[in-house]
Amino acid sequence: MRATKMCWLAAAAIATALAASRAVAAEPLRILVWKARHRLVVLSGSKVVRSYHVSLGMSPVGPKTVRGDGKTPVGVYAVYEKRPSERFRWFLALNYPAKEDADRAFAANRISADTWADIWIADKTGQAPPWDTPLGAFVGIHGTGAGGRTAKLRLASDWTNGCIALSDRDIDELYETIPVGTVVEIRE
Repeated sequence: MRATKMCWLAAAAIATALAASRAVAAEPLRILVWKARHRLVVLSGSKVVRSYHVSLGMSPVGPKTVRGDGKTPVGVYAVYEKRPSERFRWFLALNYPAKEDADRAFAANRISADTWADIWIADKTGQAPPWDTPLGAFVGIHGTGAGGRTAKLRLASDWTNGCIALSDRDIDELYETIPVGTVVEIRE
């Protein structure tokens, strides 16, 4: 009798654990990037699924405010497109500039009302953001696109124009894991 009760308790514990793991797996993936830590973390709910070392823009501290500033943006974005990249292996395109970036830039008189509207419309409809804004564009997550010493140098330094770079092995894994629409939050 006692052995039977122990078996039922063990079975119940296993069933509970399986249900909990399914519930975690059922939550959508999201990405959190900590610029100061040079870390990209893939989360399912609050559970860390994977963590990667990243390189950032050449001047990563602070928010991106203008094309060519070498900064990686800060904010909440989404992957709107995934594609192969001749230069960087794979590219997960982020919707930068997004509505919040446009709001700040318009309030600071860095963009026109027309540019603000173009960014706002793209953000609201889930389309690619305009690429010709004073805020910059073409921000995404990609590989180093290099081998040997160049790859090592790129992984040991901040070298992009504002993108988030991983090793080619890591971008292969991330590209297969992350669907279009994944939320990407970038923090200082």
